[in-house]
Amino acid sequence: MSLCLDYIAYLDDAQLAALYDAVAYEVGAREREASRIEKSEAAKASKRQTVCPKCGLPPTRKGKADGVQLLYCNRCGVAFSESTGTALHMSKLPLGKIRLIVTLIMLDCPDWAIERIAGVNVKTAQYWRDRCLDAATEWSMRSKLSAHVWIDEMRFAPNRSEGLVGGVWVTYAGKIAKDYYMEVAVDGSGQGFCHVYYEKAGTPTREMILSAVGDRIEGGEGTVLTHDGAPSHNLLIRSLGVRDDWHKFIAGDPDYEKAMATMSNCCSYLRHSFESHQGIKFGKLEAYGNFFLYRWSHMKKGGLNHSIDCMMTRLCSTPKSHLFDDYGKKGEIWSR
Repeated sequence: MSLCLDYIAYLDDAQLAALYDAVAYEVGAREREASRIEKSEAAKASKRQTVCPKCGLPPTRKGKADGVQLLYCNRCGVAFSESTGTALHMSKLPLGKIRLIVTLIMLDCPDWAIERIAGVNVKTAQYWRDRCLDAATEWSMRSKLSAHVWIDEMRFAPNRSEGLVGGVWVTYAGKIAKDYYMEVAVDGSGQGFCHVYYEKAGTPTREMILSAVGDRIEGGEGTVLTHDGAPSHNLLIRSLGVRDDWHKFIAGDPDYEKAMATMSNCCSYLRHSFESHQGIKFGKLEAYGNFFLYRWSHMKKGGLNHSIDCMMTRLCSTPKSHLFDDYGKKGEIWSR
């Protein structure tokens, strides 16, 4: 080391600058290689089963490239790695930086704050926010509720910037905007999902509720459905054949508060989260609802660190599918 320092002392400014650039390039190359290996291992550890992204068959190993294990499909001839098709694929950020960004997203930090704290641009912050929405949407789509299930509806207005006019809210375009509803369903194990009724403004019909919720709840006498006694729930209960546990809302009623405590806590958390994110595109309400519900469920199970760990695990195995991009037809901004 002393010989190296002595050698460096004799270099002129131009030579020192060239040496610095060469060292910086080598350090960067080694960091990128280590990052690729780390992300490949993280994707492998997070997947239940590695399959070909094209035909879905189990692959075979085929050497390594830059330290990353390559996989080969004998059927279609596609060569890929463990991270192919996941949110980590083609990402240049190290896994530690990605975790920092995800942590800030889970803490409700806006994009400009993530840009400043994590040292990335706004587009990168938004990219990983969208990946979190993908992961939460994928989680909700796989949820099959059973045993003890709670359901309720939450109301949203596309835009309330003009204020209350004649007893209804008026949009920026001067048209009367009826409230839209989002179905919230959770069970005792922490599974759940949100569904926004984009197809119709106003209170959802019983047929709409059955279509949105019916195939996502386990039917039969083994399931108890707790709700607020809305008549629109009756068709769902009859179709599923579940036990009906309804409790009409009465302010201050201890029986109602006890029976609906889980759903009341969940909806309060969702509404508070939405109020902290004013400016969400109306078409993304469902995606954000599932993200907030995912966070609420995992925080309830094991706290904030647990929810961040689970989100990172999902990001390492969930495709970047942009499930929410064209979801819903409304382009308005939701606000309070």
